[in-house]
Amino acid sequence: MHPTNRRIAPPQLPPDALENATGRSATESAENKPISRLANGLFVQKVVPFVRGVVGAVLIAGVALGVAWSARQYVLTSPRFAIATIEVSGSKMRSQEELARESMLAIGQNIFSSDLDAAHAAIAKDPWIHDVEIARRLPGTILVNVTEREAAALVSVSGADGSADVFVASREGEMFKRLEVGDPSDLIVITGITADAVAQDRDGVARSILRALDLASDYAHTRLAARSPLEEIHLANDGTTSIVIGKSALTLNLGAPPFRKKLDQASRVLAEIDRRGGKADAVLLDNDTRPDRVVVLAET
Repeated sequence: MHPTNRRIAPPQLPPDALENATGRSATESAENKPISRLANGLFVQKVVPFVRGVVGAVLIAGVALGVAWSARQYVLTSPRFAIATIEVSGSKMRSQEELARESMLAIGQNIFSSDLDAAHAAIAKDPWIHDVEIARRLPGTILVNVTEREAAALVSVSGADGSADVFVASREGEMFKRLEVGDPSDLIVITGITADAVAQDRDGVARSILRALDLASDYAHTRLAARSPLEEIHLANDGTTSIVIGKSALTLNLGAPPFRKKLDQASRVLAEIDRRGGKADAVLLDNDTRPDRVVVLAET
């Protein structure tokens, strides 16, 4: 007799065996399934919007960069922003064309790509220029405002070999350039300064020039100034000073400072000489021990 086919049920494990095999009871697993699904839902709710935000920000940044690049290309290449005018103000010794040429700025250049710092440095090298300001005025104008040095005197600097170089000095006593064609020449001349003094003590030379300019200012307020314009101031090595005045090149030896009283005294003496119809070649007012004594020299 053949055995009858029967469905054999799998063996049933007791609840404590199942718990021992998985480490968790069946009841515990059933309770954790909803918690897991909830955690997954919260993760999706938080992460997906964040990712979308990052992607959106990247897209916006890319668009912004593209717009910025396009705008830059436009302003750097558009004829609208080509330099059409270079306006110069404050200049007397240099023309607009000269300063524009020195700046290396040119009509037709793009106003944004033009190097204003380089232009500033180039113009500032000009000895006549004390200060310079450069600015853009859109769409196509460059503004150049300069402050020039004011020439106050010509300074003759003598060399050891007897040669002399003439420089233009400012009102601050600075010899800022060598005299050239086109520079002012109708200025008082200061002599007696040596090349050695300039090399060894340039600040001291500047102070000497300032004292000479102060003397020139004092002379301009005397009655002599209208009669005989000041032509030259000579600064001697011993600290004494003499001046040359008028077309006749009359010399006034003033000695050591102060000079105002000596200039007033010279004015009175020369007025008396004129009254008498005489002529003087030199007037000596350098006797500091006898300041009331004046010596007049004249050719006989």
